[in-house]
Amino acid sequence: LRSPATLLLLLSNVKSFEALSVSSASPDVRIRQGFKSDEFQIATTMARELMNPLGMDSKRFLVAVNPKNSKDLYGWAQLRPIGPAVINPNTYDASPGSGDIEKDVINEEIWEEFENDDVDVPVGLASLPWTKEYREFAKSAAKRREKRDALLAQAEREETEEKNQLWELASVYVLPPYRGKGIGSKLVKQIMTRHSMRNRDPSDVYMLTLASTREWYESLGFRVTEQPPDAMRFEIAAGTILANIATGDKLICMQHR
Repeated sequence: LRSPATLLLLLSNVKSFEALSVSSASPDVRIRQGFKSDEFQIATTMARELMNPLGMDSKRFLVAVNPKNSKDLYGWAQLRPIGPAVINPNTYDASPGSGDIEKDVINEEIWEEFENDDVDVPVGLASLPWTKEYREFAKSAAKRREKRDALLAQAEREETEEKNQLWELASVYVLPPYRGKGIGSKLVKQIMTRHSMRNRDPSDVYMLTLASTREWYESLGFRVTEQPPDAMRFEIAAGTILANIATGDKLICMQHR
């Protein structure tokens, strides 16, 4: 849970999301899976903007990037688990093939590492098995295979642990130069699409925001709910008081419908 102090800082910054609601011509943008290498920029930006940078897990993020340079981030958003939706998570059965998206995400991360690897693919005589170039490339490739296998095993464990979870849409942020161009909407729409592709119920996604941003989130399928999850009740109770003090605005809980 966020501390009241962190909630106050977060709430004072929520109004920046209003800049996302004015949609003009969208710039060229690519939405991709968040990588470990993105965490430093996301964390430092969120800390600078007085948002909570703790407990970050890049694989829960989607990021908007420059299509010509995947390291040039425009913005990001995440879905994080907040608690079980049912008492017995084993009552849920995933549809066949729903795990394929996890493999795609992992393969994309491994491919990104391959493209950024300092070890070049050996060609010509350097591709012979006894050359130094070949041995270095083979060693690098073996490390990527080991990492991929470990990530797949981790994803399988997490899929079991996250059955019937409730989720919170959080950390929706677009860098100031790129606001008002539809990037925030693209991030939220794609993160919800990915959620559905994992055979998860969109109505299991909740979020907290200020009333002034209500219409923007309603345009993305969220509706105000008077029955928030128990896991969010402390945050709502503290945040309601702090929102009024910090912004004069009302804190609301919304659920995707």
